[in-house]
Amino acid sequence: MSRFLRFPTMFYIEPTNDCNLNCVMCARNKSKKEVGYMSFDLFRDVVDQLSGRNIVQLSLHLTGEPLLHPRIAEMVSYAKSVGLQNVRFATNATLLSEDMASNLIESGLDSITISMDTSSGKLYCPARKYEELLTNLDQNILRLIELRNQRGLKSPKVRVQIINMKSTEGLIRDFVKKWESVADIVKVKSLLSWSNHIQVSKSGSSRRLICVNHLTQGVVQWDGDVSFCCLYIDSQGDSAGILGNVVDMSLEDIFLGDKRRELIESQLRGNYDKVPYCKGCPDWKDYLDWVWPDNASDL
Repeated sequence: MSRFLRFPTMFYIEPTNDCNLNCVMCARNKSKKEVGYMSFDLFRDVVDQLSGRNIVQLSLHLTGEPLLHPRIAEMVSYAKSVGLQNVRFATNATLLSEDMASNLIESGLDSITISMDTSSGKLYCPARKYEELLTNLDQNILRLIELRNQRGLKSPKVRVQIINMKSTEGLIRDFVKKWESVADIVKVKSLLSWSNHIQVSKSGSSRRLICVNHLTQGVVQWDGDVSFCCLYIDSQGDSAGILGNVVDMSLEDIFLGDKRRELIESQLRGNYDKVPYCKGCPDWKDYLDWVWPDNASDL
C-alpha cells in the first residue's frame, strides 16, 4: 500500500469557482459549493507547500473561469518564482483582453488551454445573453499568439480544443482545419461525465479499474478544501469527497493521511461502494492511456 500512498505529482488550485458562462456540458451548476475567490495569502501558502516537491504540472483552474480572478497573472508569476514547472490553466477566453494576454505572457505561464472558439462557443452557450461575450473569441486567441510571437517567446503554448459531443459532430473537422496551423496544439476532447453528473456513454473496458486520478492528483478548492479528483462535484452538499482543509492541515498530512489511504485501498480492492462519488463514474476510462499507453484501447 505504501507504494500507492504517495504525495500527488499533479495539482489543481482553484482561483475561483465563479464563471461568466453556463456551458451545456459543464457540471458546475450541479455543485452546492458556495461561490468564492481564493485569497492570495492562501494561494501563496499552498504553492509554498508544493515548492521543492516533484510536481510535474500545476493547473490553475477547476470548475470556474480563472480569468475572473483579479490576481490570476500574479498567481502564475508567484508559482513560477518558486520553481514550479508546467504552470497552466484552461479558460473560455472571453476575458482574454490584450492587457490580460500581455500580463499572462509576462507572468511566465507555460501553457494555456482555450476551451472554445466563436463557432463552438455558440453551441456550448446558445443563450442570446452570451452572444456578445463570444463574438471576440477568435480575435482574443489570435492576439495572444501574436503578442507571444512578437516577443520571440515559445510560451505560453496555446492549445485550442473542442468537445466531441452530438451538437459539435458536424463542426469538428472545420474546427481542426481552422486552428491546426495557428495554435500549438489542437485537441478533440472527450465529453466528461463529471463523476456521473452529465449523461455520457463511454466505450472501452467494462472491467472497472482504479482511476489514476486517485493516485496522482491533488486538488485545492478556492476555500482551501482538498480533494483528490478534478472532476469531483459536491452536488449533495455533504463534502463527501473532501479530505481536509489546507487552512487547518498541511497538504502532506492530508494526502498521506488515513482518509486518503482508506479511499485508495477501497479502489484497489474494487470496493467502489465505499467511494460513492466514484462508483458510477465512467471518466476513469479517459485516463487509461496514462497508465497503459500501449494497450489502453484493448482493456
